[in-house]
Amino acid sequence: MMRIVCLLFASAAIALGGSPGYAADLAPQPTYYPPPPPPVYTWTGFYFGGNGGFGGNQFQYPVTVGSTAGTASLNSSGFFGGGQLGFNWQVAPTWVIGVESDFDGADIVGNATAAATVGATATAGTKLDWFGTVRGRAGFLVTPSALLYGTGGWAYGHNTTSATATLTGVASAATSLGAEQNGWTVGGGLEYAFNPWLSFKTEYLYLNLGTAGLASGTAAGVPFSVSEKATFQTVKIGLNVKLGGWGSGWGLH
Repeated sequence: MMRIVCLLFASAAIALGGSPGYAADLAPQPTYYPPPPPPVYTWTGFYFGGNGGFGGNQFQYPVTVGSTAGTASLNSSGFFGGGQLGFNWQVAPTWVIGVESDFDGADIVGNATAAATVGATATAGTKLDWFGTVRGRAGFLVTPSALLYGTGGWAYGHNTTSATATLTGVASAATSLGAEQNGWTVGGGLEYAFNPWLSFKTEYLYLNLGTAGLASGTAAGVPFSVSEKATFQTVKIGLNVKLGGWGSGWGLH
């Protein structure tokens, strides 16, 4: 009987002594969570910024004095600078569309004296004071942070022009005035996002502001008219700040 009691106590001691090791083996293990995916990169949103560049091309002056007609022209060049704002919408993983409006003060000037036709001359000078555009944009993402795009839409501007038309031995007429003109523009560019909120762009535009009448009437009984057609090209660089950033993190590749 004593032997049985001793065996029972020994068994109990072994069971109690081994319990800490058994409990440790069953301790809960820490849960492993994979890292979150990188933030989604998106161009969708509003932006604003500044720009500056160089422009010029040609001013043309259709002139009629009596029955004589011709066109004088002169080259123009100068600098400009201003700002822009717009909205982008990323409609697919690699396609972006949007709208942008910009406005720039300008000092694009041309001055020349040219023969319009036999017996007639035109002396003219024009300065583009300011211009602006409202354009659509559509582009392709070369990389998630680089947008190659085309653009086009409405263009408007203000010119200050002085011109004199002369028909040798018959009549002479002079005018100097400012005129607002409306036309169209087309071009393209590349925009690159440095980080979630700042991007750099370079852009080319061709602008045609149409033809505006400068003066018309009669001098010494001879009818005359002077008009102006403004076309110019611009190359600009600019910076854009995107409201809300491109996604919740950098996410740029």
